Amino acid sequence: MGNPLKSEGSAFRWLVLVIAGAVVVILATELISSTVGAILGFLMIAAVSVVIVKGLIHMLGSPDGDGDS
Repeated sequence: MGNPLKSEGSAFRWLVLVIAGAVVVILATELISSTVGAILGFLMIAAVSVVIVKGLIHMLGSPDGDGDS
């Protein structure tokens, strides 16, 4: 989905994705068990964190914006 810090459009898409993920975690917790909800929540937090960290590393690594060094 790209770097969530690149533009407002990307940030909004990530916001919608995170809200949808939260709904899935809540439904899984209510319908299955709290353990399944906790595992799903952890996996979603990890996935979003990886993308954000990769975006930050990319932004910090290319100050001139071209990315090719």
